[in-house]
Amino acid sequence: MDLTSTRMSRRTLGRSALALGTAATVGAWLGSAAQPARAADVPGGSDWLGALASGSYLSQLTIPGTHDTCSRYGGPITQTQTLAIPDQLAAGVRFFDIRCRAINGVFAIHHGPFFQQIFFGDVLNLCQAFLAQHPQETVLMRVKQEYSTVSDADFQAVFATYQSKWPGLFWAEDRIPRLGEVRGRVVVLADSSGLPGIPWGGSLTDIEDDYQIGTIFEIASRKWPEVSAHLDAARASSDPQKLFITFTTSSGWGLWPKQAADAIAPDLTGYLGGLNHSARPLLGTVPMDFVTPATVQPLYALNFGG
Repeated sequence: MDLTSTRMSRRTLGRSALALGTAATVGAWLGSAAQPARAADVPGGSDWLGALASGSYLSQLTIPGTHDTCSRYGGPITQTQTLAIPDQLAAGVRFFDIRCRAINGVFAIHHGPFFQQIFFGDVLNLCQAFLAQHPQETVLMRVKQEYSTVSDADFQAVFATYQSKWPGLFWAEDRIPRLGEVRGRVVVLADSSGLPGIPWGGSLTDIEDDYQIGTIFEIASRKWPEVSAHLDAARASSDPQKLFITFTTSSGWGLWPKQAADAIAPDLTGYLGGLNHSARPLLGTVPMDFVTPATVQPLYALNFGG
């Protein structure tokens, strides 16, 4: 079956998303460090990591990301993004939050009970195609079980099948790598016991993800203070083996994701505007909802003093 299309009927769930032919391995270690760009020369969204030094640790960068990366279907209570994966990558997004329902030996991408019309194999094909064209880039990918309850061992076994079908695409060691080690590859953040990669919530990560915010009034009183404090902590950190991840996202019984995103956006814009950009403040990884090129660029521009 060809699973390169992002639109699938639910009846295809039981068929193997691994029937795709394996593409050639892309990316390799690029040992020479690229010279950082000047503030006036912030690169475009497709190639900004390529302008940074290979010796930089991923923890020592500002990396824009998306929360529930593939959630574009299911209505306002479920939808968190409007841009598809290729458009997110072109905008400069480099962290993906991928939620996998294990079913019949494959991963279907879900947000809660809602199938997002894409399989894990599709996600990998899109990442691999982008990285083949932009081999100095990398993608950080959280892999999490969603809307299924198979054992950790069974979930890991399905993931291992994908690893075998996409050889060389994943970087899955238990440490924070330097950028030069992972150019052209997908860095796994393992949000399931037994998965290879950087353990989600382990000693190598510091995560702010208070997402159950009941009403819009709690954005100002609770969510934004947590976000800004965590961004401050990321700026102050000097530990290359500590990856700060700050979710600006939330929803709740009286708050839909789009309302929350719109409410917190001015706070984040104001925070970024108050920074000394010439000092290149580093905020870690920042997943957002409803990203656009205009919301992604100001984050990765910090790496260049822009």
